[in-house]
Order: sequence, then structure tokens, then C-alpha cells
Amino acid sequence: MRNLERVGPDRHDPEALPVVVLAHNEANILPDFLDHYRRICRPSFLIVDDRSSDGTAEFLADQPDVTVFRPLPHSHFKTDKAEWRGEIMDALCAGRWSLVPDLDEHFVPPVPLDTLIPQIEAEGAEVVLTIMIDMYDDRPLADHVYPDARGLSLAESFPFFDTQDDFPQGYIMRPVTPKVLALNPSPPKIFNGGARHRIFYPKPKGAGPVAQWVVRHRFGLDRPINARASWLDRRVSRKLFSGSLNCTKLGLLKWKTGMRFAGGPHKADTALRCSEAIAAFLHYPLTRGRKGVEYIAQRGQHADDSEHYKRLLEGGALERSPVFAGSKRYSGPGDLAGLIRGVPGR
Repeated sequence: MRNLERVGPDRHDPEALPVVVLAHNEANILPDFLDHYRRICRPSFLIVDDRSSDGTAEFLADQPDVTVFRPLPHSHFKTDKAEWRGEIMDALCAGRWSLVPDLDEHFVPPVPLDTLIPQIEAEGAEVVLTIMIDMYDDRPLADHVYPDARGLSLAESFPFFDTQDDFPQGYIMRPVTPKVLALNPSPPKIFNGGARHRIFYPKPKGAGPVAQWVVRHRFGLDRPINARASWLDRRVSRKLFSGSLNCTKLGLLKWKTGMRFAGGPHKADTALRCSEAIAAFLHYPLTRGRKGVEYIAQRGQHADDSEHYKRLLEGGALERSPVFAGSKRYSGPGDLAGLIRGVPGR
């Protein structure tokens, strides 16, 4: 590997499901992350510890199913994060189904993974698009700190999410523009919506009757992923949602040697056949209160140099609860009906 070196023993199990993730000072949510994936599959964690200083390295060293890597001195997150995942997956995941979450994302398949993977294999698919479901609590975002004195799990601490609703609330699935597809042909559709979209992104402007009809009738999560988009679909997608927050991940995919993500695993430079199933990442983006948001903004570790988090610091939203009329308490995958789905006909 040109940018990474292994630290400690090689604990990779070639028969287990690879879970490839980057870590940086997220020790507060790391135990919940490992526990979640151990519940839903037999994982082999392949984790890049990017110079953490909060005890992450020491904690990971004691985990029997975790192989740890670290960047070489010349390699840095902003320029090389796609290479870090790519190098590990080229070496250990070629031709293998793999999960590629961030540490604040818990994968929820529409059916158990040992059922889902044979079904998507039968489709001839190579990736399951995964919608990011932002999780939150009914208290100001500045007070979203985990763990706290209540002694609850991560899921219990942030139990609410935005349910599916009519436009402009809720989630949509829209076509990617030809310009974007030319650089990154996967995925052909992307998701928008959820709490961060509601907070960060103002209501779409210029949504006239035709555009509203297109969104309501052509951009639903019940639509086929692989259906060819019309000229009108692409025009509305570009005009109405340009600059909006991408809530899509290539969460479960069969790795092809040499492919690379465009930064994080939101899109890739290789065409992959999409399943018609949709999975979810329960996403816990705010678990360290105001100081955590300030750190994310300073480090620039999210999309667009963390521009949305910088805006959050400036707009007063940290002082308000994100709960609204469309919030729902999560108790299990059944609560995500209308957001996730299995392979049609299975």
C-alpha cells in the first residue's frame, strides 16, 4: 500500500463480511458502531485510524475482529481518503460484498443480510443504494452529546428521524445529471431529504406546477432505480436541487479492483449495476454538541469542506430542537417502511 501501513496483528477473516471504515477521534460512538455490525452480520472490520488522540487506537487494539491501518506520514485525509479505502479494498475485498459506512452510520438492510445478498446476486446487481437517515433527539442540537448521564445507548439517545412526507418535506430520489455521471457513473440516482436537508437547505425556489408534478410523480422512493430518466426529470433535478445535501451512499457493494470513490462513498468512478432494493444508514452526525460541530467545520471532513456545518454554527439552529411534526421515534427496521425496500418480487 502506498498510503497506509497495518498497525498490530492481521485479524482479517476472509470468510467474514468486510466493513471498511475511517476513524478519527470518534471513540465516544465506536463501541456502539462495532456492536451494531456484530449484531447484523459476521464482520471483519478494516479500520483506518487517522491519527486519533482520544483513545481510539488503544480501544481498537483490543478488538478481536478489527484490523487497524494508519496513514503514512505523507498521506492525509483531505487528499487521500478515497485512496485509503481503495487500497484496503483492492488488497482484501476484490470481488467481495463489503460494507463501507462511516463510524456514525449504522446499516439497516430491508431484510437480513444473509437473505439480501443472495437476492441481489440473483438480480445481477453490484451495489445497494443506501439512504442516510439522520437521527436526533428532542433537545437543542448544541446539547446532542453522547454518552451522557442517562446511560442510554446511541440509538436510545437519538431516537427520532424524519418520516416520508409530501414534497418539499420528506425524501426524494432524483436522477444524476449527465455531467456528474460522466465523472462518476455510480449511482444514477441520488437521495435528498432528512433532518440535515431540512435544517441546512432552504425550501426549493422556483418549484412551479410542472416541477412539483415531476417531483411528486417521478422522484418518489417507490420508483425504479434503473429506469432511464427523461430530459424533464434531469432538468428539474438540476434546477431545483442544485447544491442540496447528498444523502446517498454506496453502502453495500461488490468491490471492483481499481475503482475509487469520489472522496467518501457517495459516488464512484466505475459503473456498478444497482439493485432495486434500498437500504439505510441510521446516521448519527451530531454527538459532541457545539464543540463537535466546531471541530467538524474546522477539519473540513464532510462534503463541500463542511460548508453545511459552518452554516449551522452561524444560523442559530444549534439552539433549537430538530423535532417537528414529521418526526417519528425509531424502534426497528419496520419503522422505515416507505424509505427502504427489498428486491421487488422477493
